[in-house]
Amino acid sequence: MKSENLFPARLLGFGFYWAWLFLVGVSPSPVMGLVTYEGVPFEAVELAFRLLAILAIVVLARPLASNAGRRILLLACMVLGPVATVSLLVADGAAGIGATALLACVDAATFMLWLCFFGHMKVGETALYVALSYAAGALLCLVVMNMESGAASACAAVLPVLSGCSFLLSNRFYAQQTGSPAMFSEEAAEAGESETVFPYMNRMACALALYALLFGLATSTAVCNGIGGPYTGPYIEAPCCLALGVLLALVSRSPKHAHKLYLAYRFIPLLFALGFAALLFSDDRTFVVASTCIMLAYLTFEITSLNDFCNAVKAGGLSLVRMFGIARLAITGGMLAGWLLGFGSSLLPPGVPPVPFAVALGAVALVAASTLVFTEKEVFAVRGVADERILQENVARANGEAEGYAANVESFGQRWGMSKREMEVLDLLLKGRNTLYISQQLFIATGTAKTHIYNIYRKTDVHTKMELLDLFDTFCFENARDDPSPR
Repeated sequence: MKSENLFPARLLGFGFYWAWLFLVGVSPSPVMGLVTYEGVPFEAVELAFRLLAILAIVVLARPLASNAGRRILLLACMVLGPVATVSLLVADGAAGIGATALLACVDAATFMLWLCFFGHMKVGETALYVALSYAAGALLCLVVMNMESGAASACAAVLPVLSGCSFLLSNRFYAQQTGSPAMFSEEAAEAGESETVFPYMNRMACALALYALLFGLATSTAVCNGIGGPYTGPYIEAPCCLALGVLLALVSRSPKHAHKLYLAYRFIPLLFALGFAALLFSDDRTFVVASTCIMLAYLTFEITSLNDFCNAVKAGGLSLVRMFGIARLAITGGMLAGWLLGFGSSLLPPGVPPVPFAVALGAVALVAASTLVFTEKEVFAVRGVADERILQENVARANGEAEGYAANVESFGQRWGMSKREMEVLDLLLKGRNTLYISQQLFIATGTAKTHIYNIYRKTDVHTKMELLDLFDTFCFENARDDPSPR
């Protein structure tokens, strides 16, 4: 199956999710308008329930990182998605809160489903597909927003089903392309492994939370205080996603352009600062400029950081469910804090203006994020992880395509006294596969696969997969140099 058959399915599938979220999961909702529960904005309530749902996913990461776990998340998307959407449209009061909780669970499940799928892509592809999916979802949202209200509501209810069907199709294509029956599964990381592979993952999660707080603070301050007129929330976010998707697609369209993506990290704090400065001096007519700067800054950081979470997962064989769950937990927690602060700005005494209050809080969070949490040192670190992944992919591809590769693997194994089974494991290791994939491919227990890998490392006197790749590359070079036969 060719990649072009897979691309539209996964692009549109995640786009269906984003269109659904823009239509019913944000405030003010294009379908429901501005909804509140006892004065509390709908989005703050939804974020609180979403935080609990994602926390449950992180806690249950191990059982969910399986084909059975994938089916549970898919069921939540395709069955509970329409139920939650319809319930939210017709319910109010306590029933509305229950529908909001159900909606939050569907949101968490569908996001995790697709992010774990994109987590198997190559360097730079996660950012590319997420950005294009944002753009596709935004475009679809803009189309639905201009429909008659009944038709728009019907579309919103159908979108989770379409997203789930697209996932099934994408999964089938993936299995045909790779021969892997469990593309969703990832083994859990050993304790402390993430610190070795990606020492600044915790800092990135903190920065993601702080930037999400800035995004939520700006939006909620506008919504809760009636600033910006009708042009708030998804009415600005959807066009921003469309423009950003096209821009990032041009930047990250291939691994050789992957480094350009890291230039964005330098400009994100500046764009946030411009947005909050414009917010301080804006009125309803110029609010769009301030909100656009803030949304573009946040969305850029979200996409690039999710891409780097993917790099860390692939470089270290970590758990996709757990790592992306942590990332989503940081995003949701930051947004919830921002919405609560924005809602609090509407409750200030009459003499305290809400916008300067929000800008002051935003300035503190921005300084902390850009100078204390995620600095140039951290950018250099995550770029190094991307470089390591590029090297791994290049070596694996070269090994897989090189003439006489199988013979070299056999000679290499014999040189270090490996058994036949160890040479089978060696072949998959050199192709960049992780322990779980090896155990499934060879029909052996995960513990047995780990034992074989340990024996390979012990016999070759190496400690990491990269050292093994380097050793094999050197062996192949020397073997080719010493071989007098014509090529």
